[in-house]
Amino acid sequence: MSFQDGFNKEETAYSRNKKEDDEKSLKNKDLWLSNPKDIKTDDESGPSEEEHYFDSDETDVAIVNDIAVINDNPDLPVLTVRSIITGLILSILSSSVSQLMQFKPVGSTLTNTFLLIVAYLICSAWAKWLPQHAWLNPGPFNYKEHTCIYIMVSSANTSAYGTLVLSTQQLFYSNTPGPAGSIFFLLATQLVGYGIAGQLRPFLVYPSNLIWPTSLPLVSVLSTFSAKSEEARWRTRFFFIVFFAIFVYELIPQYMFPLLGGLSIVCIARQDSRWVKNLFGGLNPNEGLGMFSLCFDWNLLSSISPLVLPFWVQMNILAGILLLWFIGPLAYYFNVWNAQSFPFLSNSIFRLFPNGTAEYYPQGEVLNSDNTVNQTALAEVGIPVYSTIYAISYVVVNMTLTATISHVFLFYGKQIYDTFRILRTKLSTGDLDIHMKLMKNYPEVPQWWYYGVFMTGIAVNIGVAYANHSGFPWWGCILAIGLSAILSLPLNMITAITGGGIGLNVFAEMIGGFVLPGHPIANMYFKTLGYNTLSQAGAMASDLKIGHYMKVPPRMTFLYQMLGTTIGAIFNYIINKLIVESKADVLLLPNGNQFWNGAGPQTMNSAAMTWGGIGPMAMFGPHSRYSMVLWAFFIGFLLPVPFWALHKKYPKAGFQYVNIPMIASGYMIMPGSTTSWITCSYIIVIYSQFYLKRRYTAWFAKHNYLISAALDSGTSIMVFLLSMTVQGGGSGVPYPFPTWWGNRQDLAEAGLYPDMCCAKCSS
Repeated sequence: MSFQDGFNKEETAYSRNKKEDDEKSLKNKDLWLSNPKDIKTDDESGPSEEEHYFDSDETDVAIVNDIAVINDNPDLPVLTVRSIITGLILSILSSSVSQLMQFKPVGSTLTNTFLLIVAYLICSAWAKWLPQHAWLNPGPFNYKEHTCIYIMVSSANTSAYGTLVLSTQQLFYSNTPGPAGSIFFLLATQLVGYGIAGQLRPFLVYPSNLIWPTSLPLVSVLSTFSAKSEEARWRTRFFFIVFFAIFVYELIPQYMFPLLGGLSIVCIARQDSRWVKNLFGGLNPNEGLGMFSLCFDWNLLSSISPLVLPFWVQMNILAGILLLWFIGPLAYYFNVWNAQSFPFLSNSIFRLFPNGTAEYYPQGEVLNSDNTVNQTALAEVGIPVYSTIYAISYVVVNMTLTATISHVFLFYGKQIYDTFRILRTKLSTGDLDIHMKLMKNYPEVPQWWYYGVFMTGIAVNIGVAYANHSGFPWWGCILAIGLSAILSLPLNMITAITGGGIGLNVFAEMIGGFVLPGHPIANMYFKTLGYNTLSQAGAMASDLKIGHYMKVPPRMTFLYQMLGTTIGAIFNYIINKLIVESKADVLLLPNGNQFWNGAGPQTMNSAAMTWGGIGPMAMFGPHSRYSMVLWAFFIGFLLPVPFWALHKKYPKAGFQYVNIPMIASGYMIMPGSTTSWITCSYIIVIYSQFYLKRRYTAWFAKHNYLISAALDSGTSIMVFLLSMTVQGGGSGVPYPFPTWWGNRQDLAEAGLYPDMCCAKCSS
């Protein structure tokens, strides 16, 4: 759930059409901004007829043009033996680790930036030590090979969303799919969205002002490592200094002094108050709201990518967090929806008794042998209920979906049309931005490739649904993919603009519940296609944008992404099956233990039972406890309208920066995560994205994204090593650090919170 880092210009990459004196001046010039006033937003100094759309700060656009490749060499080799072999090895490793970390209380995967470092070291050694040969060793390792390795690895370095379905089926239901059905299910659900991305290239990839903020740190790293200038060598040394410093430091908060991850003065002073725990605790998932906790662990501080996402985006997210801090305690205090009958924060579903007590919902009592709901048993046991903050999060996420559609239509509708019109005109006249001009040297991926992937994905998904006895009909598959295709443009555009995004998971499971009531497994299949298709379309568009920045031929981007996705799906399945079979008893516990956690499958199961099994009308209909959840769709459509109207009336007041989807994403950080990072992360945001970016733009361009990449990479490696060694992830035998005030292992073993929140509360 985080992001990566920044770049420079390749001194040895040159354009074949450049004159000799231009090449000479390029070699001698400073490739970084020396003064913010030197910023250019295009490669040409003359005025441009194209507006700067999509809320991109001029400084952001300038930084993109400063760090992306603008002096390309089309003759550099791209498809090489070393890039394929290195990419395959790292894809296998990263996909296995990503799946393993899905079952950790706080999972930390191998970041793409770290894997880029490994790829750089391997391929540089390959280029130096192996004999020169056309295919074995075509010469120095170049940035295009490096980018292709990144694309392959990033496609694999994830836990495929479909693995949640497989693990949930194995833990909570009968008739789980076999190996072939599982692997083809993962492949089909991962690949079908790529066909949509290809059709949206004119809207999500080509516009120069859709910068995809989370791609900038990666572009920075890719370019820095490939350049040969003295300045670039210094930036590479700087990267490794920060990398090794945080690597060593993270041993302290991750093992020796974990209290540094969430130091709450209020909790330490009042260890006997549940209200104090609910408000100020936050080191453990679902502990509390983390108000004013201090955090000195980058593994937690990086939760909102404080060095990457633009300041205005971060302020919208903060507004949502503040709303949560206000609404959550009030709802609990006034016992909204029997809030005090449940844990303050929980992702589970409950059975509520007439006397106000509750227990975890006994879903086994209401399921038939074919995993459909037994209506007679359901009437006897009763409808499941949520903890109140979890229920409110459903209201917010439904508002978010429709608010995103209306926000994009109101603020960007004209720009989308104009962008497409201007692009068509510029393609015909040759009046293109520097990136589009350089990419014209390479043949585009034919549309029929994307249509082929799309149609094949639909066919395989339909076949797998029947082969796996999921109860998911062919028309449900087409409906789910169709919904995702229609909404891919507005929702992925929000990601391209802000760096954050909104998924279709709740909307998809609601529609699935309406059309397939009483079928929880079919609902999971519908949700996976409805949500993951859009998500994968955005992932491919993001990789296409990075290839665009780094001048990788689009067909190579397509090839490497297909390879990475296929490898990732296979090894996701293998690791998922091994862990679920060996740790099922722990994964079924509400809070797991300190080493393993089944929150993902538990949340998936809760949604499948309520939306798919019980059905949205029973759970959220007009006369139900949670009727507001469905009304939220209508309310969400209206929320952006006042800010759009104010922007039209006062265009210079900044109302265009009020982004309802991002505010909602801040509210929805809970339940399900830690919160101790909030205060310190926003101190970093203000210093980096507000102060440094505006006051010291040149320094920011040189160092900020590299720092972010180095911190993420060094932290992820230490967390991974500790997880697999002293925390029992490898052998299953933990070796805890001795208990002391900063490492309250005794509290953790007693089922209490190691940050001392509620350590003396009565049971």
